[in-house]
Amino acid sequence: MRTLIFTTMLAAGTAAMADISLGNGIPAAAPAQETQAAVPAQTYIDMARDVFSAVKELTEVLSSIKDQASADAAAPQLIELTARMKELQKKAEVLPRPSAEVETQVRAAFDMQEVQQIAARFMDAFINIGMNNGYGSEALMNALHPVLNAMPGQQE
Repeated sequence: MRTLIFTTMLAAGTAAMADISLGNGIPAAAPAQETQAAVPAQTYIDMARDVFSAVKELTEVLSSIKDQASADAAAPQLIELTARMKELQKKAEVLPRPSAEVETQVRAAFDMQEVQQIAARFMDAFINIGMNNGYGSEALMNALHPVLNAMPGQQE
């Protein structure tokens, strides 16, 4: 059962990282007048930076997990990150979809090599946790589920 839970988390994490990597594979948005509703590009850039910052922190916490003690210790941090990510998700949900031009500006605001490195570290950490069945930490398992649901593209 735990393996199934972690496999599901891994799949959800992969989908979330696709969103965080700024829309890779997502079809171009409709023209700006239909979707952007006069929201400045900087709003989307700031939102993407906030999300990326949270994902970097999440990656650091997940990467620090090496045994049951570190898994138990990481759980409260993951709960705090969950609250932060849920707030970011709420902010993002009220924004209209950006135009293709704004999406390009958002991507240009990031070092895509860094985004890819963080995505790879994130996935490596999840695989490691999954392969070790969460190091037997119920606290970690309880903390991880809401973290994934708080990520962009996920629903509770």
